[in-house]
Amino acid sequence: MKHLICMLSVPLLLLVASCQSTPLQQHATSSQAMVATAHPLASQAAQAVLQQGGNAADAAVAAGFALAVVEPSMSNLGGRIQILIRSPDGQYQGYNGMTEVPARFVAPDDPPNQGYGTIATPGVVAGLSRLHTEHGLLQWADLLQDSERFAREGYHLLPGAAARHESGFEKFQDNPGFQQTFIEPDGTTYDTGDLLVQPQLAQTINRLALAGADDFYHGQIARQIAADMAANGGHVSANDLASYKVLDGRNVTTRYRDYEIHSLAAPAGGGLVVKALNILENFKLDDMTEAQWAAVMNQTLALTIQSMSEDQAELNLDSVTDKAWAAEQAETIRIPARTASAAGEAVPEKRASATDWSGDRWGTDSHHTSHFTISDCEGRVVSITQTVGPLFGAKVISPELGFVYAATMGSYLSTSDQAPGSRPRTTIAPTIVTRDGEVVLALGAAGGIRILSAIVQTISRHIDQGHDPVAAVALPRVHPQRGEDEAGERVTYPEQINLEMTAERGWPDNVHAELANAGFDVISVSRHAAFGRVHLVARSGAGWLGVADQDWEGTAVAASCSATN
Repeated sequence: MKHLICMLSVPLLLLVASCQSTPLQQHATSSQAMVATAHPLASQAAQAVLQQGGNAADAAVAAGFALAVVEPSMSNLGGRIQILIRSPDGQYQGYNGMTEVPARFVAPDDPPNQGYGTIATPGVVAGLSRLHTEHGLLQWADLLQDSERFAREGYHLLPGAAARHESGFEKFQDNPGFQQTFIEPDGTTYDTGDLLVQPQLAQTINRLALAGADDFYHGQIARQIAADMAANGGHVSANDLASYKVLDGRNVTTRYRDYEIHSLAAPAGGGLVVKALNILENFKLDDMTEAQWAAVMNQTLALTIQSMSEDQAELNLDSVTDKAWAAEQAETIRIPARTASAAGEAVPEKRASATDWSGDRWGTDSHHTSHFTISDCEGRVVSITQTVGPLFGAKVISPELGFVYAATMGSYLSTSDQAPGSRPRTTIAPTIVTRDGEVVLALGAAGGIRILSAIVQTISRHIDQGHDPVAAVALPRVHPQRGEDEAGERVTYPEQINLEMTAERGWPDNVHAELANAGFDVISVSRHAAFGRVHLVARSGAGWLGVADQDWEGTAVAASCSATN
């Protein structure tokens, strides 16, 4: 497929303009405000809100709804969300908008991996609504205008989106909602550059704009959801929707060297970020070779991931932040000897991007989730991760409503609590890093369990190795190999290292050789976007720097603020 990028100019009415071959703007600077999202149109929608006088919370609502339209395989209105916002006065508020297992759900003996039976009560709309109610400035309806227009007038598919639609075709082709939305009359999926119009989703967003988010849970939309579930063996009822509430996020904080790390604990994954960094703090990472850093990082991530099996719920946050536990884990980590070949080694800080967007070559942990980060002129920062789970979630669209539902029950999150009323554990982890109370980085990632490794490595690249945020995101990553033991339990192997080896951002061959010679089992991974995708905003002097991961089609855009902001 030809790599066509539809960069539509402001005003956003030009949605049916011709696609042009244009490089993505994946990092930008601004003296006022910044946006970094996983799609150019979502970035533009947030930018427009900021320039109309909205703040970061308003812009986040616009971006979240826009992503539901233009990146439907990753996040949607039927999905789950975790939000972390830092107010200008340094106060933090988290929001838990995870999907909730319905009251009448009974786990089957043979759990499905898709379909109506995997759908739980969605939280994205409620999460964005509460963020707006408590922090926004502009009218709710105004924030949904661009997303409604994207759905009604259409947008041109980017190469990555077209590849994901094609790779998901076999699994979603029989669902009537998908048939009318993502399948052409000739029975194929849309190609790169094709105009994709979603009239049912446009109607849904328009109703939410006019009637308010409450309609999703108590009004006409709620009745349509409940009726579709009842007719097709789903578990979500009108009572489930009416009783859904966005919970306060479980803020968790640790000190990492001279920095403060703020994230959200279970059912979010920020507790794992805290645990990993607490382990890494026991090592002098700034004095290590690249091979040593990779080895220590991989073992740390493996130990952290394995800890989930012992503490899924993270009920005691003191245990999550326990420095003594972290020190004990650090004692088990092996540092390979420094070799002569490490002298003068260098890892490229900027490589040309030629990403292979074909999703069937990424691996199962890279097929889902979207993260975006926004800052405004007052110093407010919002870090949000929203997801539908695996590629296209449950592979279900209610025909009258047009949005994709997340997969929550069934085989996808089977290792987490799926009792009625629970909100199963994931690894999404919006995170903010400060120093002396001032924002340094605000970030998060997409990519399943690799969300953890992408966030932690980006932070360490910046803090421990001194790389600027652009390089910290671009530099290659590692991730421990996972498998099952004889009892069928998930196991993570500290000394089995997945090593990112793409031509554009891979490790130097000498690092691979050093790790192998030191006795590590090194697995070369040449697939693109297989190690998470980070979108971050960082302080840059008195302004902001935005970075979108080069392994995705997102953008970072500067925004100016109106006099009313």
